[in-house]
Amino acid sequence: MSPTPQDVLLLIDVQNDYFPGGTMELEGQDAAAANCARLLARFRERELPVVHIRHESIRPGST
Repeated sequence: MSPTPQDVLLLIDVQNDYFPGGTMELEGQDAAAANCARLLARFRERELPVVHIRHESIRPGST
């Protein structure tokens, strides 16, 4: 499947906390990150829009 001009890549919560050694390590995150990197490269090559979403909170203890 190839991106089309109306496509947008939405990357949500690709953060260090989910990787090995992070505070909320998830299984399979390395493979997911590799897929994200591959998609990101394709979208950037085609100058298509990319949106990065990252959770942030000012609450103590929130990650």
